[in-house]
Amino acid sequence: MAQNNLARNLTEEPQPSVSEPEKVQIKRVSIGKALKLSSFEKLLIVCGSAMLTVLMLVVVSSKIALSNSQHELQHLDNQIVNVRNNNTNLKQQIGELQSSARLDKIAHKSGMSLSNANIRNVTK
Repeated sequence: MAQNNLARNLTEEPQPSVSEPEKVQIKRVSIGKALKLSSFEKLLIVCGSAMLTVLMLVVVSSKIALSNSQHELQHLDNQIVNVRNNNTNLKQQIGELQSSARLDKIAHKSGMSLSNANIRNVTK
């Protein structure tokens, strides 16, 4: 308790001075009218619209041309399949007409006979 009687050395700390902030003036701009377009801007809008229209027409016409080409290709593919089927059928008929049994039958109807000694096999 001996320390209670000691004197205190109080020093005041300087308080920072608070100054009032400067008032910033805000300028208000009223926009009552729309800005007018210059002739160059109008020209750009017209040219851009024309180019956009032309490009849209080109895209549509190319899609139509592509569709027509695909239709023609499919039609040609169908014709090719039909011709191949006809060729296969004709080759089968040729094989049937060249069969030895049929040739023997026609020879017997005409009064001819087949002698194995007189037969020669010719290959190409």
